Amino acid sequence: MKKMLLTAYGLCTEEIKAAFYKLVPRDSKNIAIAIISTSQPELKEKHPQMISVKNTFNEMGYKNVEFIDVEFEDKHKLNNFDVIFLNGGYPFYLIYHLKKSGADKILSKLIDNGKVVIGLSAGAIALGPDNSMCNYIYPEDNIFKVTDLTALNTVDIRIYPHFKEHCSINPDLKDKVYEFELKHNSKVTRLNNDQAILVIGDKLEKIG
Repeated sequence: MKKMLLTAYGLCTEEIKAAFYKLVPRDSKNIAIAIISTSQPELKEKHPQMISVKNTFNEMGYKNVEFIDVEFEDKHKLNNFDVIFLNGGYPFYLIYHLKKSGADKILSKLIDNGKVVIGLSAGAIALGPDNSMCNYIYPEDNIFKVTDLTALNTVDIRIYPHFKEHCSINPDLKDKVYEFELKHNSKVTRLNNDQAILVIGDKLEKIG
């Protein structure tokens, strides 16, 4: 049974943390958590967002938290963790290296077997069906010039994270997302920073 949490900004509210506890018992503080840092191509685990996510887990009582970069590290390490957190950054970069390394297949199998997996922003996009929305709105980010835009396809949810926050900077974004939906006959789930989607089996619950 799938146990997933798709977020825009991670475990940033008490409501989203409560959703996480629906996947992981509150008293299971000894579990091993992996944070995939591949989505930040330059700073990796030194990126402030990566550090923030690890600190959040530590503050919640989880001390066994490690960074894994599938671009350079053995993808099979993912099998050793109870929770896998795909961090935010650049969706094209993350998806490219998940596929190139073969970590995508390992993650898909782990999810099918009930492993708890969380996606933050780019991580949530990577867990969805494809990256076509990003390619439509931000074609300049397709630095590898990939034509195969499929992602891990573990859930049939196309996430646009930070929607409210991005629209405050770029008001035209609302039109671009709607335009994409019409042209591709695809629904986009817009998440603000304090929102998430909880996935348990075939049931989806919007948080926030």
